[in-house]
Amino acid sequence: MIVICPSCSSRFQYAEDRFLGARSKRFQCPKCNTVFEVMNPGIPANPEVLPTPMEVPESAPRPTETTSRKQRDAMLKEAGMGEAGMPPDIRYSLAFLTGPQASTVRALASPVTVIGREEGDVIVHDPEMSRKHARIEIHADGTAWLADLDSTNGTVTDGKLLDRPVQLADRQEFSCGRSTFMLLIRTIDSNSME
Repeated sequence: MIVICPSCSSRFQYAEDRFLGARSKRFQCPKCNTVFEVMNPGIPANPEVLPTPMEVPESAPRPTETTSRKQRDAMLKEAGMGEAGMPPDIRYSLAFLTGPQASTVRALASPVTVIGREEGDVIVHDPEMSRKHARIEIHADGTAWLADLDSTNGTVTDGKLLDRPVQLADRQEFSCGRSTFMLLIRTIDSNSME
């Protein structure tokens, strides 16, 4: 099925069997981070309990990015992961060590970077990668976190397949499909910028 973000209209594919019998599933848009709920198309909704999207009046308030970002940042803080945001004095780059784009480096300009074969911020034409394979999230405290996005072949760092987000250190390597990457973290001297 195709899931569409109600905030930014980004589209992404989701296998219906991943609902695992649940009536609905919460999603977080990888582009704008809006959290929203999608009904399982395999389970008919009871109109008396849950209105279908067609029954929601146009005048009804819509979720905003500000509200969902506050909820998301609160969850991250509670999990000890900090808030998302690029620290002004640190620069992050992604070095491509192996794969189709080997020997190149790309600066990361936003706090959330999605790596994928067909969708995301960093597109790598690697047939072993999933459409949206992994996500690097940079937090205001300067930490960088790597998460697998339920990819087919998984994301590997330190010889282990990721089953939860892990913090990346400077020059730490990770693999998605046949491609290997290295995260580079550099502190910028504020005196040299004058």
